[in-house]
Amino acid sequence: MRGVIRLFDGLFRFFGRLIFTPILLGWMIGAVLFGAMIGFIIGGVVAMTAFGPPLGHSAGEWAIIAPPVFIGGVFGFQYWRKTSGADAYFGLTGDSHGSARFASRKELKKLQGDDGLLIGRNPHTGRLLRYDGPAHLITLAPTRAGKGVGTVIPNLLAAERSVLVIDPKGENARIAGEARRRFGTVHVLDPFEVSGMPSAAYNPLDRLTPDSLDLGEDAASLTEALVMDPPGQVTEAHWNEEAKAILGGLIMFCVCHEENNRRSLATVREYLTLPPEKLRALLELMQDSDAAGGLIARAANRFLGKADREAASVLSNAQRHTHFLDSPRIAKVLSRSDFHFSDLRHRITSVFLVLPPNRMDAYSRWLRLLVSQALQDIARDAEAATQAPEAAPALSDAPIAPVSATGRLKAPTLFFLDEFAALGRLEAVERAMGLMAGYGLQLWPILQDMSQLKDLYDERAGTFIANAGVQQVFGVNNFETAKWLSQMIGQETTGFQTDSYKPGDNPSFSNNLTGRDLLTPDEIMQMPPELQLLRVQGQPSALAQKLRYYADPEFKGLFVPQDQ
Repeated sequence: MRGVIRLFDGLFRFFGRLIFTPILLGWMIGAVLFGAMIGFIIGGVVAMTAFGPPLGHSAGEWAIIAPPVFIGGVFGFQYWRKTSGADAYFGLTGDSHGSARFASRKELKKLQGDDGLLIGRNPHTGRLLRYDGPAHLITLAPTRAGKGVGTVIPNLLAAERSVLVIDPKGENARIAGEARRRFGTVHVLDPFEVSGMPSAAYNPLDRLTPDSLDLGEDAASLTEALVMDPPGQVTEAHWNEEAKAILGGLIMFCVCHEENNRRSLATVREYLTLPPEKLRALLELMQDSDAAGGLIARAANRFLGKADREAASVLSNAQRHTHFLDSPRIAKVLSRSDFHFSDLRHRITSVFLVLPPNRMDAYSRWLRLLVSQALQDIARDAEAATQAPEAAPALSDAPIAPVSATGRLKAPTLFFLDEFAALGRLEAVERAMGLMAGYGLQLWPILQDMSQLKDLYDERAGTFIANAGVQQVFGVNNFETAKWLSQMIGQETTGFQTDSYKPGDNPSFSNNLTGRDLLTPDEIMQMPPELQLLRVQGQPSALAQKLRYYADPEFKGLFVPQDQ
């Protein structure tokens, strides 16, 4: 019975529209002609006043009559639109309830440049889409959704610029390492040897010098990276701050008073695990030190001034945060420096930080440490370039690449921060996201969903979204992320028609406007796996195809095939 009712209802709507459309169009023609007639009368009166009767015998008269006729026709058309409900009937509803829409073909073509970072493929033309702006980027996609094959590796194969990439499984280094060598030097830091390549090394203490006025600040940045608690475990703020204080003092003592071959974090860990009597003797030596502007002595005084139980708790906390340094593999890759992170600003350099997922919990501080140092080195180098541009290094042995007048690379250094949540809350990254785009640096954090970002940065998670010139999302299977994204995209204005009728009465129609999410959360979660959602700053949201480096012709011959 319901099927019969729906059938008759559909037929009624069809024949109603079939009858009403000619009436509506006839109404429009009548309104336009009426307005033109009023304009003709007004124009005719003016023309006869100027030239006298008879009317219409000269070009001058028609030059006076034509504008009022045209204006009258336009007013008639607008009157018809206002009174007939034609906008809703034909879907010309305006944006009274929201102006969200998808990017047009023309707007997508603007992203088909020859330079910039790869962000997808135009589904209409098949051309690669690129972002060549200075802002940061962010990707939200769950595990196994194609972040590596569609985002990280395509850019490693094609981006002629310096990069630092967190490479959890070593796959990026194996697949794209040879391609990166076409552009410049490649350093793979792989303490657990999962990439199959010899590991480089980087010692954060090598860049610290005893006579530097910034020694205290440099030591503090190291302690910020070393001292980390997982999200939700921030009740020990006092102990963490005190642990940073003693760690900073020990780092400065190591830099100022140890031989070059012992200036490493392994030596600092050795200090922390000394027997009580030897540790106290070390602290007394620190009290007598006048190096680092007295900061070493102050750190020792601060620690020795505590009650025994408090001092023991602080020491235990410092030991907990540096436990990862007991690993011989970690100690080896921190024992020397094969490069400096500031190199990334001067010559095309690629740095892969390889740490297997099963070791991420125990050794994520190593990643934090290197990412933090990379950011600080680049910021310091940018500041030095501003203060003394003539001090640019000679680049005669560097691969050819566009450079500025100061000898720095024009293309920003790209940080691919895969497994971003593993870094924990890192103030250096938050500052870089908000302030360091002007230093020739682009961050590209990659997360599984918005909840990871909110867990790490709470209400300040918005900093990452606000400063991202490109938001790339695909494979969403988390409702909170889908809901947030739906709200971010916004609403469109859509029209609908209601009609009612009773037996024996004429049907009545009503045209209405309402707002609708351009994409509802369930529509976002049901997106085909080959599609992604792009939100480029200043442009409407776009649906684009994901890249697949192993199948796309643009990357053929650029990568090293891997056994599946």
